[in-house]
Amino acid sequence: MPRTGWILSAAIFAVALHPHAQTPATQPRFRGGTDLVQVDVSVLDNKRRPVRGLTAADFTLLEDGQPREIQAFSEVYLPDRVRAEAAPWVRDVPSDVVSNQAAEDEGRLVMILLDRSIPIGEPTLVAKRIAAAAVSQLAPGDLAAVLSTSNGATQNLTSDHARLLRAIHESDVSTGISSEAREIMERLTPLNPLSDGRCLCGLCVLETITRAAEAVQSTPRRRKVLFFIGSDLTLQSAGEAQTPDADVGCGTRLKDARNAMFEAVDRANMTVHSVDPAGLVNVSPATRASSLFITRSVAAASASATTEHLRRQGSLGVLPDRTGGRAVMNTNAPDLQVSTIFRESDSYYLIGFRPADSTPNGKFHKIRVTTSRRGLNVRARSGYTAASVSERQPSTSPDSTLPAPVRAALTGLLPSSRMLLDVNAAAFAAPGPGRGIVTLAVGVGASGGALLGSEPTRQEGPLEVVASAFDRGGRPKGAARQKLELSLPASSTSQARLDVLSRLDLPPGEYEIRVGVSGKDPARTASVFTYVTVPAFDSTPLSLSSLVIGATPGTFTAPKDFLAAVLPIVPTARRDFAQSDKLIGFLRIYQGTSRKDPLLPLAVQSSVIDAQGRVVASESARLDAAQFEKGRAADHYVTLPLVGLAPGEYLLRVQVEMGARTAGRALRFSVN
Repeated sequence: MPRTGWILSAAIFAVALHPHAQTPATQPRFRGGTDLVQVDVSVLDNKRRPVRGLTAADFTLLEDGQPREIQAFSEVYLPDRVRAEAAPWVRDVPSDVVSNQAAEDEGRLVMILLDRSIPIGEPTLVAKRIAAAAVSQLAPGDLAAVLSTSNGATQNLTSDHARLLRAIHESDVSTGISSEAREIMERLTPLNPLSDGRCLCGLCVLETITRAAEAVQSTPRRRKVLFFIGSDLTLQSAGEAQTPDADVGCGTRLKDARNAMFEAVDRANMTVHSVDPAGLVNVSPATRASSLFITRSVAAASASATTEHLRRQGSLGVLPDRTGGRAVMNTNAPDLQVSTIFRESDSYYLIGFRPADSTPNGKFHKIRVTTSRRGLNVRARSGYTAASVSERQPSTSPDSTLPAPVRAALTGLLPSSRMLLDVNAAAFAAPGPGRGIVTLAVGVGASGGALLGSEPTRQEGPLEVVASAFDRGGRPKGAARQKLELSLPASSTSQARLDVLSRLDLPPGEYEIRVGVSGKDPARTASVFTYVTVPAFDSTPLSLSSLVIGATPGTFTAPKDFLAAVLPIVPTARRDFAQSDKLIGFLRIYQGTSRKDPLLPLAVQSSVIDAQGRVVASESARLDAAQFEKGRAADHYVTLPLVGLAPGEYLLRVQVEMGARTAGRALRFSVN
């Protein structure tokens, strides 16, 4: 096979890595799990820039008009989104290895809710621009999810920009139906939020916001933000149904759902921003002179439209007013306001106080936060709702055979970080049409002690690994459970690492993978979550497996040969290497495993790119058609020349060309 070796660039420089968000060492860190009420507070100057460096003494907090002592105080400062000199891939390409330390990171949890009230046509495109602008503003520690008021979450929490944007740009995510079908339906019967059977009384909107708030309630340090992208929010019924048959008791239902939403948003300490994609709306005659020629009926219709417009905009301001958010309306470029909203929360303060009445009575209490510094604007939620005895408990896994700690670790909003875990999920074709294999390399690391126990000379004991796959609707699609008896030398107890190998057999599709790991001590049960796409390897003319890495010297791996039937190398979830390490990348190229058309030759180009966007090493190869005769698939290896790379972050990119068709894979790694 003709090929050229790696060509190393002479200009290689060290790269400074992004620091994690930090809390100033001089101020106590806010801790959750107490009876304190937490309040997120943004402080802005007269140019709406965050003000840093304030202390607890600079704030006064009132609960129901009475001063309360500030029991806990912390400043959170989020890191820059990306360095100006960094290459776009540093921001846009997610790591193929996901760590469970997201639960410990500073940052925002951003819920992007595309509402069913988005008008068709241009506002739909504007709504997607608003949502995409929110994704582009995510800082390194932020996680985001995309939701819809018609079909639930379309993308769970992730830092993967590509997955978020793919969910946003799908066909009419605000309704779950095509734009053409929606336009026909609305032409025949105008959309009435009170009588529409797909969202009776408009309850689905309030219930979606409630579920989003409940999901993030137990994440005390992260700032919770919801972008409500829509043109209306039905909070109450006018009390009159259009026909007797349409009288479904919306007044009572809306009241109950509204109260539940308010309570959930208050308890979650969630900030809600309403962004209207409808733009400027002219609902009255253009000039005084023109109004002389308007008939009485037209004038009445105009007055009615004006009243409805004011009601609609008033409803969009309710949640921002209650939670300290912003309502963006009456502008034809609402997406340009998103960066300002994010910038205002790049730095914020967490204030904790002990309420005067800590009984679980479900009552609402007003909050007011002020600062003694002049000329500053303080934004915080207006109150909180105390927990009630009947507050709903989080759901658990339906698999009752799993130990309770494992179920809890697998069903949380964020992974449990009681043990350091990371995971690489890679997709490969399986024999037969419509089948795929997801290989898992689960990195298990020590956190403050040995992996399996505290034996001075050797670590011995059980390790259980549970992996589950869920489709985009949250339905379980596959599971694997392994019980291992391990014996590891304790030569490096504090920094030990183990790669556990597992696999899931799944058909083509998009999946969330959740892995739980437990050892001797159930209290240290942990979990890690990631996503994987299984392509249609059998029918696609050109497709690639995931790109995986094998390293020498390797880490402890168990069971070491577990994936030998799928992979010719032992994969690792490590992505941080020394210059002396020897790395080999591997991927499999498919020409449609069930297709009958002639096989073709193809070219492969592999490149290593540094954080400034420079190609510092490259390799090219050509695969002949004959190499695909067995199963219409061919293996390709990439040897990485670490010895020639300076410390820093790098991207390994593999591009395949077969005639007019192209495909590619990319993988981030670092050299220390």
